[in-house]
Amino acid sequence: MYDKPNRASSSPKSSQPGPDAGHIPITEEMDSAKWTLPPVVPILIAVAAVGILIAVVALSNRPKPYSTGNISKLLVVENGDNVLVAVHINLKNAKDDYLWIKEINGEVETSDGKKYTDTAAPAVDVDHYLQAEPQLAEGKIAPLPREIKIPVGKSESGMVIFAFPVNKAAFDARKSFDVRVDFHDHSSLVLKQ
Repeated sequence: MYDKPNRASSSPKSSQPGPDAGHIPITEEMDSAKWTLPPVVPILIAVAAVGILIAVVALSNRPKPYSTGNISKLLVVENGDNVLVAVHINLKNAKDDYLWIKEINGEVETSDGKKYTDTAAPAVDVDHYLQAEPQLAEGKIAPLPREIKIPVGKSESGMVIFAFPVNKAAFDARKSFDVRVDFHDHSSLVLKQ
């Protein structure tokens, strides 16, 4: 049969026995981390470098505006409970293709915070408005029609007329007046006065 070795009578071994994986003291496992975090300064430098690179790429790839423009003149006439507003607009095509106007809208925000919007009167009706209200004809220019195509690198100027349900005093005390020009296949252009 099998005899149990007598530990007391056995000769001492020249080397210590290897660690028993099932009996490693907890203090040895949790004494210190084998892996430490890298120093903070190099990480911060790397994060800053990546941030600068992202900012440079984002700013250099910004789309150029398709058009620019401004409001050169604003004429206002009271007509009953409404005001008629004639606006002279200048637009420039900065795109390498035609710029096609879809619609022109105006928005006024009165001093009490109410907003009113209107679509520009059709170009064929502008002369009728000017005959009815001759004050709007001051410095008359050709109407700016919808659905007009502005050639590459060219400018277009014209007059548009809006009607808002406020009196002239309320319009004159307005917080803001904007003209929004919507284009086919391109983002809109907002002109502020």
